[in-house]
Amino acid sequence: MSRSKRLEVVERLAQQREDQAAQALAQVRTQLDVEQKRLDELFEYQAEYQGYLDQQSSQGISIEQWRRTQGFIDQLGSLAQRQQNAIDSWRQREQQVLAKWRELYQKRKNIAQFIGKVSMEELVEADKKEQKAIDELVTQRFHSN
Repeated sequence: MSRSKRLEVVERLAQQREDQAAQALAQVRTQLDVEQKRLDELFEYQAEYQGYLDQQSSQGISIEQWRRTQGFIDQLGSLAQRQQNAIDSWRQREQQVLAKWRELYQKRKNIAQFIGKVSMEELVEADKKEQKAIDELVTQRFHSN
């Protein structure tokens, strides 16, 4: 088995690691999208309740009702802040996984380039051997005539 064929096993393993990192990146990005949608929903709820409170305040509302509604709006704001912190954590994770994928991609690419170089060297060596064999055959026929 040629050296380049043996190295292809290494390239396949590198490709598998790169694919795994790409899958992990896709999973992190999917989760990041889910978390962002949750945050968007919290902001929507907060805006809806704020609009409701503003409308009720202009029409007259009891102080107790105002406090309960404002308290709920404040809770939504607190939840939104925690959700933003979770998103920030997922973004950090995304950057880590992306960096790992880039590293593995570059390794696999370098291996592929090295295999290409080795394959070319093997072809050149095979051509030299073939040319030497042809030269020897021609020399033998020349001397036998």
